[in-house]
Amino acid sequence: MAVVDTSVLLSALIPIDTHHTSCKAWLDRIIEAKQQVSAPSIILSEVAAPLGRAHNKPQVGEKLVQHIMNSPYMNLIPVSIPLAKRAAIIGANYKIRGCDAIYVALAELLDEELVTLDQQQAERAKSIVRVYHP
Repeated sequence: MAVVDTSVLLSALIPIDTHHTSCKAWLDRIIEAKQQVSAPSIILSEVAAPLGRAHNKPQVGEKLVQHIMNSPYMNLIPVSIPLAKRAAIIGANYKIRGCDAIYVALAELLDEELVTLDQQQAERAKSIVRVYHP
């Protein structure tokens, strides 16, 4: 179906976020349809860290990690050496930040679209994978 970027999950969770309504609606459709989205395993730290750091809510971050790990709609993919190597090549050639390149490489590997709010990631990845903004 799709590889979901951290930006989308965080926006769906934070009601004051500008894109909250559209991201939550997109995620709700996934859940209602009993579909799965994929994400590299680094998404766990990428959702927990901002909640602990910026919002001073480490317990919320930890709870979210458990929810993601136990969720039937999330397909977590470990970052293997081949995936990391492809991400490094993508990052170097397309000037995509390191962690962002992992999401792009995973979308390419799975032949799925990348769902992201990150404009830079989306713009630079669009020649590699299909990109969707909720």
